[in-house]
Amino acid sequence: MTWHDWYPEGSTVFIGHDSYTAKHNEHDLGLDLYKDGERVMTIAPEFVPKIVDGIRYSTEERK
Repeated sequence: MTWHDWYPEGSTVFIGHDSYTAKHNEHDLGLDLYKDGERVMTIAPEFVPKIVDGIRYSTEERK
């Protein structure tokens, strides 16, 4: 499994009290986090477990 499998696009990522929509960075740099349709930050895959408090996988990923 790669980090793409652990952090699928369309998932909701929680950092503190804020939530973001996850998308894979187009340059494969890591996970882009979006809020209200705008990219807020990009997190390198090795730092996601240290920064992110939780992930809710999208229902499409569960199928």
